[in-house]
Amino acid sequence: MNEERPHAVRLEEVKTEFFKDGVSSTFVSNKAWDIGMYFMEPEMDTIVFSTEEEDDGSAEEWYGWAYEFYLVLVGEFTIWYGKDPEALRNKDGPHNVVRAGEVVSFPPGYKYLVRNTSKIPGTFFWGKSAPLKGVKMRENTPLKELE
Repeated sequence: MNEERPHAVRLEEVKTEFFKDGVSSTFVSNKAWDIGMYFMEPEMDTIVFSTEEEDDGSAEEWYGWAYEFYLVLVGEFTIWYGKDPEALRNKDGPHNVVRAGEVVSFPPGYKYLVRNTSKIPGTFFWGKSAPLKGVKMRENTPLKELE
């Protein structure tokens, strides 16, 4: 049996990737969850991502039925959510604003778009549940990986 043991993740073990909408550092990726940090410039938007059960192809990334959360470390972020990706891209519809020290939860069943609404670079710690068995997530290819 392959027994997992508690362990610290060292900075030299962290996978850091550069995307058009920010920099992602993944600390843990296992059968239960992915955990990391994300860094965004002021006024930068993420792509539209979906936690809907079915992939209709309208979001740039699709995770399947998954939970996600952000703990904002630096800055302020506005999160739009809904079913219409064009409304999200136009910043139209329901949204939440979270600031340093606050947490936002992303339940399954929606599409999302996040904007750094700070005047400073923003950072959040994120966690996302692993995809359900048999689901192959659709994610963007990084522009480059830090070596």
